[in-house]
Amino acid sequence: MKPTCLLVKSSFTDQNYPQHAHDGYSISLVLEGLHRFVVEGEKAEANEGMVRVIHPFEAHETRMSTWVHMNLSIPTTQIEARAHSLDIEVPVVFHRLIQDSHLNDMISDLHNTTDTAKNDRLILALIDHLLLHHVYETPEAKRPTSHDPILQKARTYLHAHADSPEIDLDAVAREAHMSKYHFLRRFKQAFGRTPHQYRQNLRIDCVRAKLAQKISLAEAALLCGFYDQSHMIKTYKKFYGHTPKEVK
Repeated sequence: MKPTCLLVKSSFTDQNYPQHAHDGYSISLVLEGLHRFVVEGEKAEANEGMVRVIHPFEAHETRMSTWVHMNLSIPTTQIEARAHSLDIEVPVVFHRLIQDSHLNDMISDLHNTTDTAKNDRLILALIDHLLLHHVYETPEAKRPTSHDPILQKARTYLHAHADSPEIDLDAVAREAHMSKYHFLRRFKQAFGRTPHQYRQNLRIDCVRAKLAQKISLAEAALLCGFYDQSHMIKTYKKFYGHTPKEVK
């Protein structure tokens, strides 16, 4: 069955909501008022004209607020399928708060259409817009060097499992005692890369070391945790702009 996106318009007056979570992405456009909320212990506010994003299984709660919003719930599978087609890393982490008049118009258009085919096109266009313009990035100038022992422990975990073909991101997040999406955001703030990018860097360093030892490409790929030689060559070229075959 095709995943279902749900769009509702709701108004709230002096409301508190206890901590809870959703199994998909929650995209909310505030039309009036101010929505105060807490996600994974971090306080935030979304006022009129802002879009608020809650990621799958992020624990969040509403503090005393009065607001009107349009809320769109998008299944994780739908976001990730589109991300794969655009060669964007998953799981996808968006900015928590977004100011984007075009995105606001897209959400409003979705709410106003009753045509099923048009609705599907609008949802796909909205997902593409989010993926192309609002995936979370850490500005270089604002990137802190973290000495947080929890994040350091998670980084140690990545080093210890660098040659594993798969990262168990849930396991890494558990090491840091955070939800997966909150951990991704914190890790990237601290180290400038997602855990996946960080691990890829470790594996490419491994390949370079093996090449220096005159080990074959096929064996280097196996020893450094790649699925196969082709996967290793493709990843290597992304990092260095040339293939390992060109290394002398």
